[in-house]
Amino acid sequence: MLYFGNTTLEYSHNFIILISLFKIIMDFGTKKPAVKPEQEGGFDQAKLYLWVKALEGKVNNLLREVDMIKNDFIKRTNDLKKDMKDTSADLLEFRHDHEKTIEKMDLIVKELKQTAGIEEVKTLKKYMELWNPMTFVTQKDLERMVEQKLNKPEKVKLVPKDETHSPFN
Repeated sequence: MLYFGNTTLEYSHNFIILISLFKIIMDFGTKKPAVKPEQEGGFDQAKLYLWVKALEGKVNNLLREVDMIKNDFIKRTNDLKKDMKDTSADLLEFRHDHEKTIEKMDLIVKELKQTAGIEEVKTLKKYMELWNPMTFVTQKDLERMVEQKLNKPEKVKLVPKDETHSPFN
């Protein structure tokens, strides 16, 4: 019947009863000479009661200390459980953020793969310089120039037959 929240009052009474029964059993078959309590070797009931009360006080102090240790242990265990839950929640949030970051990085890499590379850009630059689109003529400009030429005939220069036209001249 050990329970930490209880006092040892019932233990001391049970102990006294147990000692009394033990004394009765031991004294049952023997006859004692009539002796005064002081001559019994120093174990009279008053001393025994004081001894039991002292033990009871010590046991009560030990039970209080055990109870304090138990309560402190329970408090620390609950604090550790709370800290573990918080840490677990933080870790879960970190993992979620990490997964989002990886998804965004994958999307960026995918989009970068669809863009032109350095070599492709250099090739396009060479073509642009070759074609020089700034000198292109619009259709309206071309029609206007043709109209001007048709309305204003130029003198045609005739090339003599003996002259040959060579691109290497």
